[in-house]
Amino acid sequence: RAFWGSTISFFLAFVGWFALSPIAVDVASSIGICENQMYPPEEYPKRKAYLKFKKVNTNEPYCRFGKVPNADNPTDCAEAGAGDDATLSKYNTEVLGSCICTAGTHCADTITYSG
Repeated sequence: RAFWGSTISFFLAFVGWFALSPIAVDVASSIGICENQMYPPEEYPKRKAYLKFKKVNTNEPYCRFGKVPNADNPTDCAEAGAGDDATLSKYNTEVLGSCICTAGTHCADTITYSG
C-alpha cells in the first residue's frame, strides 16, 4: 500500500511540476497579473520589462532605435537617428505579446513562488 501511495504521489508531483508549467503564462494572463495588463505600455512606456523586451522568434526589440544609456541597464528608448524613419515611434508596442511575464516582474514572482 505504501509503495503504491508513494508512486502515485510522485507521479502527481511530477505532472504538476513539469506538465503544468507551460500553461502558467496563460493562467497569468487570465487572472490579469501580466506586466502589460497591470501597466499598459501606452501609459507606462519606460517600464524595465518593456525596455528589455525582445521577441524570441523574430529578435525584434521593443526599443526600435536602441536603448539609453545602454542595453544592460536601460532607462528609456533612444530617439530616431539620422538614417532612421522619424515617423515611427521609438516604442514598438506591436512586438509585445499578450502577456509580458519576465524576470523581476510581479507576474514572474507570482508564478515562481505560487507553488
